[in-house]
Amino acid sequence: MLSVEQALERIGDAIQTLPAERVALSSATGRFIAAAIDAKVNLPGFDNSAMDGYAVHSDDVKSASAKSPAELKIVGEVPAGVAFNGDITKGECVRIFTGSPVPEGVNAVVMQEDTARDGDTVKILDVARPFENIRLRGEDVKGGETIGKPGDRVTSGMLNLLSAAGCHEVEVHGKPVIGLLATGDELKSPPTELAPGQIYESNRVMLAALLEHAGCEARIYDLVPDEPEATRQAIDTAFTECHAVITTGGVSVGEHDHVKDAFEALGGSLDFWKVRVKPGKPFVFGRLDSKLLFGLPGNPVSAFATFIVLVRPALLQWQGAGNPHLPTHLGILGENFTNRGNRPHYMRVNVDADSTIRSAGVQASHMLHSLSQANGLLLVPEGTAWEAGQSVSVMRFDF
Repeated sequence: MLSVEQALERIGDAIQTLPAERVALSSATGRFIAAAIDAKVNLPGFDNSAMDGYAVHSDDVKSASAKSPAELKIVGEVPAGVAFNGDITKGECVRIFTGSPVPEGVNAVVMQEDTARDGDTVKILDVARPFENIRLRGEDVKGGETIGKPGDRVTSGMLNLLSAAGCHEVEVHGKPVIGLLATGDELKSPPTELAPGQIYESNRVMLAALLEHAGCEARIYDLVPDEPEATRQAIDTAFTECHAVITTGGVSVGEHDHVKDAFEALGGSLDFWKVRVKPGKPFVFGRLDSKLLFGLPGNPVSAFATFIVLVRPALLQWQGAGNPHLPTHLGILGENFTNRGNRPHYMRVNVDADSTIRSAGVQASHMLHSLSQANGLLLVPEGTAWEAGQSVSVMRFDF
């Protein structure tokens, strides 16, 4: 049985980054940059005002105060998007607005609140130091500077930067299409009425949301009965249409678990099918040519945990992510945590604003309410007893 670290290494060795493609910025959200992106222009592109007010030369107002204002002649106005072409000499200033280019001959902006205008003159009521309230050309980004590195994720903030720097499209790695299959005779989809012994299937909608957050396109297929040929046909269809397939259920050793046999019947090769982890020991990883199979347990919490720990990093690596792992940080245990078992246990926890970690509820793998209350996973090693107040590392998620 593999450890989590061994399983991640085996999966990672099988991953080859998807080919790159150029897409419009509007289609790049959540994708991963494949080639370095350089700014086409300076940001800011020119010296501009950070305030509405008056552009002055600082020497003219170096002694200005409310009791002894400096009086300047207004020789023009600079709206945003318009350059001032006139000359500004000693004792003169121009009316200026936020974002407007700063004219030559001045080196500071006095904000409007520190002035009193009277016709074509203005009284400056406070000192303005050189370059005060001026955004300098290139102080944020220099033209030609690298602003997007391979492996960076295109976030909303990155889109803003790329667009402002003159980029209209970006080279990103491919977006994988992932098929979702759920197996089990007991499963039904709402709002179908349940017969005795039947349950509503919930893994596919959960996994689809997790896939979307991981930058993938989810394709949900119909429920698959516990029958060998039906399982084979469903897996065959999903692999024909998708880059990878995620199944839930049917990966253990029972008489009704057909996923592994069906996959091998299609020509797939199984790499491993057990991981020393709780929840989620029965976990299948296999390859069909260049495509991947992830077989998750049927219990919803086990499916969630194995996706987060084993599948999500692989899918992000596939897309060229520089860091495919969830963020972690230190927190303080708000209660005792104990793992008396012989497998590392990823426990569902809730981490509050003060980084205090508490159990999200009962930790059994079929308990959904605790999963709905969790915003983190706490890895408690086997045979471990941690006491409240201890500082530990916790994985965080917001999906």
